[in-house]
Amino acid sequence: MLNKLRRAMLGENQLYLGEKRVEVRKLTPKVWKEVFGRLDKLPGVIMQVMLAPKEDFYGYVISACDLAIDEVVELVSVLSGLDKKYISEKVGLDEIVMYLVKTIKKNNLNDVIKNVKSLLLKETE
Repeated sequence: MLNKLRRAMLGENQLYLGEKRVEVRKLTPKVWKEVFGRLDKLPGVIMQVMLAPKEDFYGYVISACDLAIDEVVELVSVLSGLDKKYISEKVGLDEIVMYLVKTIKKNNLNDVIKNVKSLLLKETE
């Protein structure tokens, strides 16, 4: 009951990761640089998932999760300001996914990815 009440009081760009309330950040160029400066495999894995054929999409997602879970924790740590150990030990996978979904929505990343993909395809023609 308390959890439902606590979550009902959140703003559109807020959520709980474990017991800690966090804000979904705007991804400025400075934040992008910080994020990608700490990640190794994840950017390539994300691009593979985004470019995956529709019939293989879920297989790509499962493989990506296995390959990049530590980097996903690092990503959420950078974006949320929470410690990696706290995220690994106290935050549920559902909360991590919801945080990333809200980050994607707030920053319109689906359209950004489509536009980048379009630019890449035009460059190869």
